[in-house]
Order: sequence, then C-alpha cells, then structure tokens
Amino acid sequence: MQYSTQFKLIFIGLLLISFAAKLYTGHHLRHTFLERGNSKTYLNAIAYNLVLNSEYSIKKGIPSVDYEPLFPFMMSIAYSISGPNWLALTIMQALLHLLTSFLIYKIASSLWSETSGMIAGAFHSFYPYLFTYSLSIYDTTLFVFLLVAIVYFTLIKNKNYAHFVIAGVLFGLAFLTRATILTFIPPLFLFLAYTITKRESFFMAVTKISVLILAMIVTMGPWLTRNHQLTGRYLISTHGPFGLWQGNNEYSGEYLSKNISLDNIYRLQPPLAIYAKYPLEPRFPKEAVIAADAYQQEAMGWIRSHPSDFPHLAFLKAQKLWTWNRNPSSSNPKFGTNEGRQSVNLISYLPLLIALPFGLVFLYKKNKAAALAIAGILLCFTGAHMIAMGFTRARIPVDFLLMICFGIAVDFAIEHYLKNKNRNLKTASL
Repeated sequence: MQYSTQFKLIFIGLLLISFAAKLYTGHHLRHTFLERGNSKTYLNAIAYNLVLNSEYSIKKGIPSVDYEPLFPFMMSIAYSISGPNWLALTIMQALLHLLTSFLIYKIASSLWSETSGMIAGAFHSFYPYLFTYSLSIYDTTLFVFLLVAIVYFTLIKNKNYAHFVIAGVLFGLAFLTRATILTFIPPLFLFLAYTITKRESFFMAVTKISVLILAMIVTMGPWLTRNHQLTGRYLISTHGPFGLWQGNNEYSGEYLSKNISLDNIYRLQPPLAIYAKYPLEPRFPKEAVIAADAYQQEAMGWIRSHPSDFPHLAFLKAQKLWTWNRNPSSSNPKFGTNEGRQSVNLISYLPLLIALPFGLVFLYKKNKAAALAIAGILLCFTGAHMIAMGFTRARIPVDFLLMICFGIAVDFAIEHYLKNKNRNLKTASL
C-alpha cells in the first residue's frame, strides 16, 4: 500500500467518524433539538405550515416574504419524513457537512496538493461551530455547502457549459438561502472573466458568464415571480433591512463594544419608536415591504446623520467579525459556559487566522488569479458586514477559505521541513 493511499484512507475514516459523531451527538441531544439554534425564530413556523398547510407562511393564510425559502423548505422535507424532531434534519445536515468537507479537499488539492486538501477537509469536518451548527436549526450548514460548491465550480471546474449551468443553479440556490452570497459575485466573476479570456477569448468569457447568470435567474425565477405577484417587487426576502437597522442605530456601537447581542436592541422596554411601530410579527406581503422600507430608511437616516460615527462603527464591526474572541457573549450556561465557548473558538479559529496570510502568499506565487479571488471574497464579505453588522458567528460561512489557506500553509511547512531534513542528512553522510 502506498504512503499516499494510507493517508487517503485515514482522511476518509476521519470524515466518516465525524459523520457518525454528529448522528450520535444529535441522538444524545435529541430532546433539546427544538430549543437550540434558530428554533425559536419563524423558520419553524414556516416549515410547519409547509408540511401542514402546503403554504409558505408564518401564520396560516398570511403568505410570507420575510425569509429566504430554501432552508425552511429543507426543514419541511425533514419534518414530513420523521416529524418535527431531530432525526431527518440532522441526517440531512450531517450529509451536507460531509460533502462540504470532501469538496474542500477537492478544491485545496486542485489549487495546491492532496496533502493540503486532506488537512483542510479534515479541519472542516471537526471545526467546532460548523460541527455543532449541523446539529441544530441553522441554515449555516446548507449555506456553507452551497458556497463551497460554488467555489469548486468556478475556481476549479469552469471548463465547459455544464459547469457554468451547475454554478448558476448553485448561485441561485445560495441566493434563496442567504443574501450574503452577493459578496462572492464580484471576485468570482472577475476570476472567470480573466481566466476564460486568457484561456479562450473575451467573447467566450462573456458567453459562459451569461450562461451562468441565466441559470441563476431561472433557478430564482419561480420564487421571484411569486413574490412579485404578492408585493409588486422582484425580491427574495424582506428581513435584510431589519438587520441593517440593528447594525446602524444609536445603540449599535455600545452593544458591539460590550459584546452584547444586537438582538437585544429590539427587545428594549419601552421599545424604540421604529420597533413599536413595526414589531416582528406576521404581516401580509405588501405590509412586510412597507415595514422593511421603514427600517431601511431609519438605518440610512442614522448613517447620514452620524457621518463621523459611522466609519468608527464600521471598523468596530470588522474587528468583531475577525476577532478570536467569540462574540456576542452568552449568559445561558445550558449548552456550555461562555468561557468554554471562548476557549473553543480561540483554539479552533486562531490557527486559521495566523495561517491565512501565509497560505494566500504561497498560493499567489502558484496561482495569482485564485489567490486574488479568495482575498477578494474575504474583502467583499468584510465590507458588507462593516455596513450591516459584524459578529464572529457571521464570519463562519467564509471560514472554509481560511481552512484552504491553512492546509496550504501547513503543507508548505511540512514540505520545507522535510527538504531541509533530507539536505542535512545528505550533508552529514558526506
């Protein structure tokens, strides 16, 4: 058996162990499944209504445009299989997590080496927050899978038209999961335009990117059409402006500085004027649009009236997004103390942060376009959260890029060490 084959078997074994561990842990925590993650949000209500009433609504008879539809739809499939419990959804998310680890392995292997791919894939498989997110009601596991698949089909597999159709479908599905997929578009489209023009021609670059965009629009088409019929606008969801307001009001800077969740702002008593007028509650689609517009105007009004405070707040958001200190703090010890969570985050994330610049530099020397695309995604992602709101949990979807760079950096260090060791042995033998 070859040395490389042994490592592949170990890698596959680690992925399977991680998969089995998620199922075991999910079963062990099954009685708390509906208390964890976003279980208390309207996602469960939408999933229940899809199963019971075959309608996408928070409250029966009131169609919802409040959330992106893909994850609630996935939840409804799981609940229709096993009932409103942990089993089917945990299995689905564990499988997505497994496939994501494998795709990360494929990406890093293509960009650098198989060793870097196995390091990155194994790291992802046991990365604490992505591991635990797959055991709870979070759209993060689904979103990260789609992001990794998009990177795979743009950075690695972008040769024929089928790849661009698949990439377009994945982009569309990602839009139907989280709007932050927008931050991936400029760097990846520039990467495609550059590499296809270099490999073929500018005309082919325009043609293939157009195929991708068409596939993306077709994928989103039914949902956009449905929402246009309900609201008069082609929109995916209306909750984005609410998040923008949470990150840009008179309390945002203070709460971020003290690592207090911005969710507590709309829980203030008495409530702020905007929230008193438009509280979180089921609304008919056109009323939901009016409420979203009001929150957006409120946020933009605060930004315009605080031209000197906004840059400072934006820098604070970037700092909170990338810090190794987990935030916001939690006072609920039921699923672990905040000190324990801080330690886990420090141990698992800090190595990725340290290795990131080294991995990017090494990759840049080998593949400038890919390195710049990864750096561009991280910059665009950070920029978007400097405008909206930044917490460490918001950064989790792009941590797989750090894992790829970590795998590259570690593999480079190992290879450099072995070369020096062999050189010293040869010198000693002479």
